[in-house]
Amino acid sequence: MSDSAESWYARPVFFVTDCEEALRFYGALGFREAWRHEEDGSIIAVQVDRDGAELSLNRNAKRAGGGRLFLSLHQGQVARCVASFVAAGVEVRDAHWGMPVKAISDPDGNDLLLYDDDLTVA
Repeated sequence: MSDSAESWYARPVFFVTDCEEALRFYGALGFREAWRHEEDGSIIAVQVDRDGAELSLNRNAKRAGGGRLFLSLHQGQVARCVASFVAAGVEVRDAHWGMPVKAISDPDGNDLLLYDDDLTVA
């Protein structure tokens, strides 16, 4: 058991080939840029946030893709998100990851899996 004063903070990292392209994609999903790190005028890392969810995007072509983030939302939120994503031209798929989810892949193949209780109602 951990000390009650101890607090952990987690921030997932997705590796991408192009931070600017990834920033545009996640912007279409409603994420906002929190900070960026540049070298020689090129973004090599950027953090995006949306409603308390934080995601770091790190440029590394050799490791790009294959990341997965599961987002558990409040009832009704997934339908609203899907509608806004589709309106922004983002493809949303039905998928299953131990339960029904809505899946979105970024340009590098990193996946966001969205779930709320409405997806399990028959």
